[in-house]
Amino acid sequence: MTFKNSIVAILMLTSLLTLGACGPEEHAEITQDTTNNNIKNDIDDSETGENPADTGESYGFKKFELEVDYPEQEEALKVNYKESKDSTDAEYKTIGNDIALDSGDENIDATGDEAMAHLRTLLTALQLKEDMDDEKIISQIIKTFDVKDDYIKIEADITWFNDETTKIEATQ
Repeated sequence: MTFKNSIVAILMLTSLLTLGACGPEEHAEITQDTTNNNIKNDIDDSETGENPADTGESYGFKKFELEVDYPEQEEALKVNYKESKDSTDAEYKTIGNDIALDSGDENIDATGDEAMAHLRTLLTALQLKEDMDDEKIISQIIKTFDVKDDYIKIEADITWFNDETTKIEATQ
């Protein structure tokens, strides 16, 4: 009889261990797939502000502010471009026909993506460098933004990537 008891004991122990390993559901380890294959929230590289071409790296600066005043109109041209760590802010404003624009529009009052649509080629064409003297920078601004000769004041404020700033005011 001891042999029978041993077999029964071994079977019970084996059954107990098997059932114990499976255990109740509340004690079971849960493994979850954390891979997100949903691409609907992925960044579209062609959107303004997300595109490397919209960063100051391609323009040579991280902030560019410009105001051009004419006798008949103060702030006839106003440009604000600022690159932050994760975003780009832009404003482009023109008033009246005192200034010739590459877009041919007379009045523009745009911000964000719309402003960048107007400014992208202009900021790239500026080709400003930190070691340029003030006269060369003003010359590039006049040429790039087609500033007419009868301006009374041009103000530019540029912040380079090393956080140095260049502030220029040219009057006639």
